[in-house]
Parts: sequence; structure tokens; C-alpha cells
Amino acid sequence: MFFSSKKILGLDIGSSSIKLAELTLTNTGATIDNFAFIQSPPSALSNGEITDPLLVAESIKSIYKEKGFKNKQTCIGLSGTAVIVKKISMPEVDSKNILEQVRYEAAQYLPFDISQVTIDYHKLSFKSGSPENMDLLIVAAQNEFILNYLQSVQQAGLKPAILDVNSLALANVFEINYGKTSEPIAVFNFGSTLTNFLVLYQGEVIFSRDIPVGGFHFTNEICKNMGVTFDEAESLKITQSQQEAPEETRTFMNIALDYVTEEIRNSIDFYAATSNGLSIARAYHTGGASLTAGLIDHLSDSLKLSFEPLNPFINIHPRNSSLSGTYMQQVAPFVSVVFGLALRKMGEK
Repeated sequence: MFFSSKKILGLDIGSSSIKLAELTLTNTGATIDNFAFIQSPPSALSNGEITDPLLVAESIKSIYKEKGFKNKQTCIGLSGTAVIVKKISMPEVDSKNILEQVRYEAAQYLPFDISQVTIDYHKLSFKSGSPENMDLLIVAAQNEFILNYLQSVQQAGLKPAILDVNSLALANVFEINYGKTSEPIAVFNFGSTLTNFLVLYQGEVIFSRDIPVGGFHFTNEICKNMGVTFDEAESLKITQSQQEAPEETRTFMNIALDYVTEEIRNSIDFYAATSNGLSIARAYHTGGASLTAGLIDHLSDSLKLSFEPLNPFINIHPRNSSLSGTYMQQVAPFVSVVFGLALRKMGEK
């Protein structure tokens, strides 16, 4: 993956929360120098897209100042339907002509106008198809989508240094804690409105997709069927396993569970159809919505896939007592992406 000895500020702008982190690499992993977590301003984001850059900028600025961050060079994580990550195979070409060829190949796959996107690529170290071809991981994002992120960061007084993708940041965190895998491993980051799904194999991301499901779908199902406010529905979702919760809450949770599971299954099936027989051996989960009661057990049973929580603290440790072990364990499901962003290297793809 992509690690750096020079510190950079990781910034994860999510639909439900904004996270900042600074890490320092060590001989055995990394230390957490600073970390901050703040709720995202309501209605400022939708499915990974920033709809109000100024509101987001104010939130970033306030938590940056409150927690005493110093570094302004920022690695920004992107995700959502405006971002596409795809593995392609194409004939070997001279390095100076790769980007032009990538743009040509990408135009056949992307659901948006090629003139309105920014494209980058990473050449994979192994070949899954014809020996005459090379495998590339291409990343494309709509320019307007990128601009809103850049505006938010700049208006917060920070300096955008790297544009990254959340799924690739997850790969960073997985590798620094678990090492390279000899078999395909799936990682799911269950967020509020999106689930990042990636497959890792031999130190490379061989598949990545953002699935438009998350914790919101459970809350929304309760809200629309029980005639309660969204905040009341969120409270019912959290307490639905307790005895005093209305019995019908469980019914609507199950409806959402079935829907989310089917969407996850469809994405796994799509991976299987394009993976040249590289079957997923096991899966790791993280993200706030992974705490939703019954979700992981239901996925494991329905998909016949072994899930375990991704532990971001195997080789990443707090530097000082202000980041207590108890606190870090409480936020463990929320930190993987921002830690991965903070591990990125200036100037490298």
C-alpha cells in the first residue's frame, strides 16, 4: 500500500461524522498523534457528496482548532456514486502513453462523460489474465464532486495535498495491521448512507465498490412505517433489542436487513463474476453502521461468509494519555478510513 514517513493530516468527511487524524510511522506500525471526531452538519452531505461546502468547512475548522492540529497538508478521502474504482486489463503500452490509453478504456465503463471526470490509475503487481496484458486499478471522480471537497478544505484553512479514495485508505489500515494476504479478503466499511466494499489480494486492491446502503436505511424504514420523526426512529433502532422497544420495530428492522443483505449479495456476485476464480476467503467489517443489531450475524448466515471486526489498533497505538485506550476502543469502528488517509505518502499514486 502507500505509507509515508512524513506526516499528513487525514480527513474523512462522512455523511454522519467528520474525522481528522495525524499518525507517525514507527518500525512496528504507527502512533496516533492526534485524532478528532465531530458530527457532520445536517443536510450538508448526501450519499458521499458535499451539498454545502461552507457548512462542512466550518465544522472542519472548528474541530481542527479545538483539538490543536498543526499540519495543514491534507489527504482527503472520497467515496460515493460520483467515484468509480475499477480493475481493468489492457495491452501493455509504453509508460508515457498509459494515461491516454486508460482514458480510452475508462470511457467504455464509466457512467459519466469522460470530459467531466478526473482519472488516475495504479498498475497492479500481478496479472490475472493474458500475460500480454497489464492489470490496472483505475480511479475516476466527477470534477464537480471533487471541487466541492476542495472548496470545503480550502475554506477551512487547510491545504489539499492528496485526493484519495476511502476504499484504498481502508486497504492501508488493513495492511499495516494484518499484513499482505495470500488469499482474497473482503473488507466492508458500513457507513450512514454508503458501504465501502473492497477485496484485497497479495497486497493489492483487486475490487472496490461503494454500495448505496447503510445505517440510514434501517432508521428510514422505522421512520416511514411507524410515523415517528427521524431522530425518534434512530433511537428506536438503537434500543430495538431492549424489552421496552415496540415489537413492530423488529419487523421493520428485518425488512431493512433483507434489503441491505441483498445489495451486499449483488455486489459480491458481481465481484465473483469478474474475479477469474479468486473466491473471497473471509470478510472483515468496520464502520458505525456495523454496530446495527443483527446486521453482521444476518450477513454471515445469509451469505455463508465468515465476518470478523477489523481491529485498527493491532499495530497503531495512541502516543499519549489524552487518547485513552477506553476512548479509542469506543471509536474503533469509525477510525479505519481516516487512519488510512493519514498513512498516505505525498506525491505517490
